[in-house]
Amino acid sequence: MLTRVAAMIAMVVTLAAAGYVSFVFYQDKVERKFDKAASLCALCTAGKQAALANWDSVQSHIAQLKSQGKNKDAARFAQEHAGERPVDTDVPCSDCGLPGPDYNTPGAVTAVGLIASVVLFGAVKPSK
Repeated sequence: MLTRVAAMIAMVVTLAAAGYVSFVFYQDKVERKFDKAASLCALCTAGKQAALANWDSVQSHIAQLKSQGKNKDAARFAQEHAGERPVDTDVPCSDCGLPGPDYNTPGAVTAVGLIASVVLFGAVKPSK
């Protein structure tokens, strides 16, 4: 009886250690990947917004020159800034669709492992 209790305690300690190692690995790999993707998404979105704001400013200046009757200046300004027209602003950023980290799976794995170890060591016996 005492041997079984010691074996169960040893298994619980082993599972706790394995769970801790898995948790640390999970934090290092999965959460950092999500954080990096979230940063890249914010950077992509901000870049698109800045490009659109710049293009709106160019278009506004061209319209202002045309309204003042300066069509040659407007055409020259439009030609100088033609390369600033943003492309593919309707396409979503590739990093924005990444789902967040899942915190439930490691807890479920730990619970199932603990139950399995208790059953394997015979601590739970069917009632007769």
